[in-house]
Amino acid sequence: MVDNSVALLIQLSIFTQNRLMRFWLLFLVVVFSFNGNSQEIKKKYLGIYSGEIPSYALEIGLEVFQVESTPIQLELKPAGIFIERLNSIEKTGTYKVLREDKTGIYLEGQFDGQFIPESFILYKAEKRLERKGIYPQPEVFLKKI
Repeated sequence: MVDNSVALLIQLSIFTQNRLMRFWLLFLVVVFSFNGNSQEIKKKYLGIYSGEIPSYALEIGLEVFQVESTPIQLELKPAGIFIERLNSIEKTGTYKVLREDKTGIYLEGQFDGQFIPESFILYKAEKRLERKGIYPQPEVFLKKI
């Protein structure tokens, strides 16, 4: 009777001796490593996007507050960093590409110290960024400037 660890060592020694298997393993590792690093935004889509968050109602308990419209700027930088400017408040965070298709790039952004991620859609043809507002903020479309 052969011990399980001895059987595993025999299989591994066969694997290391087989050049074709080593080649395919190395090939798969290289292909998947390139695929993981390819999720970056092209330089032409980086830059400053500007727009205005429309006014909305904020309900706190029984009271309803009206929040005025506010200008917003979002700057996409290389290496997954973005800066959001609301009036005079500037926040920095990181973004990652969730997926990309021929019409848009779907992003998820996380501000430093914020637990809820924000969602963005970058429409390639129009160079327009849609910011999905966190409730109760409405969605806003930003144009590249």
